Amino acid sequence: MKEERLKEILDIVDKNGFVSMKDLQEKLGVSMITVRRDVAELVKRNLVRKVHGGIRKVNYFEKETDFMRRLSINREAKERIAQLALDFVEDNDIIFLDASTTAHIFARHLASSQKSVHVITNNLLTAMELSKNPGISVVLLTGKVNPENLAVEGSLTIECGKKFSVKKAFVSCRGVTAEEGTYEINTMEMGIKRIFVEKAEEIFVLADFSKIGKRSLAHLIPTERIDYLITERKPPENQYELFKEKGVEVIFF
Repeated sequence: MKEERLKEILDIVDKNGFVSMKDLQEKLGVSMITVRRDVAELVKRNLVRKVHGGIRKVNYFEKETDFMRRLSINREAKERIAQLALDFVEDNDIIFLDASTTAHIFARHLASSQKSVHVITNNLLTAMELSKNPGISVVLLTGKVNPENLAVEGSLTIECGKKFSVKKAFVSCRGVTAEEGTYEINTMEMGIKRIFVEKAEEIFVLADFSKIGKRSLAHLIPTERIDYLITERKPPENQYELFKEKGVEVIFF
């Protein structure tokens, strides 16, 4: 019975966009206490938003995706990395931003700046964020949308990416070691990253301290190909010294 009511509430909200608590009570034929309990359950499941006087539907970009969850992890570190990375962007640069949460936070800082640049990305939210700044030209690559990481990916995305050239690539990773370079876990995203890493004149790896010295499923960027490693604090001494030996400039607060 309860699940049937919850489904009915969702149908009503989906059809109208907004519904008042009073209207819900009348349509469902139950007590206001029951309505409040049902609404609280739907809010908890992230299926509706409670607003003054009633509830509204949750839009696509408010849904609790894997990307949204990861966005809050090590948030302060990612903000610091974004601030540092911004110093390496110059007017008229053509840059690539991957679909990572760190690159997205960097995009927010870039969108709030006075810089005039061209950006290519495969992340929906990153493209939307950058489009708020009229001085930034944004290209969103085509392809199949992955609803969990809000990225376009696959063979179509790779073919689309081959048509563009970039000066700088700002990418994150699942792990990075001074010995081998960056590691990834999402093999679908690796294809598009590889295209732009090969094209870029300069590669900037954005990785918080927790990723340094860590390996993951698949190797992507050799250490010798990395120009800058941007992190929020100094890496472990052995990693730091080896990065420098291999020609990587390590930037940190």
